[in-house]
Amino acid sequence: MLKKILVTDLKPGMYVSNIAQDGITLHQHEREGRVKDSKTILTLRKRGVKEVYIDIDQGDDSPEAITLDDAEEELQEKIVELNRHRAPHETSSSLEQESKIASLQHQRALNLVSQAMAAAQYGQEIEIQPFEEMADHFIDSVVRNQNALACLSRIRDKDNYLMEHSVNVAVLMAILGKHLELDATYLHQCVTGALLHDIGKILIPDEVLHKPGKLTSDEFTTMKRHAALSKKILEKSKHFSQVSINIAGQHHERLDGQGYPAGLKGEQISPEGRMASVVDVYDAITADRVYHKGLTPSAALKRLLEWSGPHLDKQYVQAFIKAMGIYPVGSLIELDTGMVGVVVEESQKSLQPVIKLIYNLKQHEYCNVERHDLSQARCPWHIVKVVDPEPLGIKVQDFLN
Repeated sequence: MLKKILVTDLKPGMYVSNIAQDGITLHQHEREGRVKDSKTILTLRKRGVKEVYIDIDQGDDSPEAITLDDAEEELQEKIVELNRHRAPHETSSSLEQESKIASLQHQRALNLVSQAMAAAQYGQEIEIQPFEEMADHFIDSVVRNQNALACLSRIRDKDNYLMEHSVNVAVLMAILGKHLELDATYLHQCVTGALLHDIGKILIPDEVLHKPGKLTSDEFTTMKRHAALSKKILEKSKHFSQVSINIAGQHHERLDGQGYPAGLKGEQISPEGRMASVVDVYDAITADRVYHKGLTPSAALKRLLEWSGPHLDKQYVQAFIKAMGIYPVGSLIELDTGMVGVVVEESQKSLQPVIKLIYNLKQHEYCNVERHDLSQARCPWHIVKVVDPEPLGIKVQDFLN
């Protein structure tokens, strides 16, 4: 049985368990195994690690440790508190109106990234203008109604991950930048860089890039080259800003120096690099991959909060959580009526989003799809909890079009 414990309460004889998502390089320093002496604990503290998981079936228990359920509840309470006094996102376009525009731009962006990767594969220079224009389109759409592009970022194709991830990270960067009220030019450069942050992956051998399983140590070393390659490709163009180049080169750096390619630490990582790492991790852990099942949006926010501090920038993690809301678009929620709905946009009250009712838990069957704003007086239902769609066999993306 796994429990969560503060590092300050860790004692020799306890067994630290690494339960990080496969393929996400965050908890590498938390080597799984029994704590032999106080030196190990001191090392963790020096690296800024605040909490770890212990396996009480393989080591000592502690009265200070809490169960996984209690740990998840604490994280959810922190997310609710972060959003409690946040004003709702302003919109100047309805979801229906903006979805038509966003869908076209999203597809164009996928094609654009695909073309750029093909060019990079043949050593050709990447033209910056199409990406600058796309960045502007994304920012404009997010300003009008961020939910449209957010919905599209939840519609995935396993066979098209590389392109979709690049586009999604750009969308999420625009959403985060809007919330932070970043300078327009700076945000433009951030989104441009996000669109191409993974372009170096096209130069990674296919047998490594598309391996249907966990990478070996040597293969992972090869895979880690992609960030430096992405940086090199953008530098070769001589037109991309240093901000865009930093995003390409630094999105896998970590505050504790455990990232790559340069092992940068703390303030050595640029602000845009730290922002990119947050949105990159979020999109990666919410995607279904061969080697790991994607988390729900709500579960992913909890992981970001948990990883903030030693790994990810706490300021940007908290800002991203506020930007996405308590129930991010694409979340599946259970109501006190026994009905299940998918969140499609935020309402005027962050605890009561706009949903599409899609499933009846009592009858174990789909229902007629109905749109409801839970913040409206005529809709007195309350959310009981976030639901994992997999056990119910629900494909959330089918209801986000």
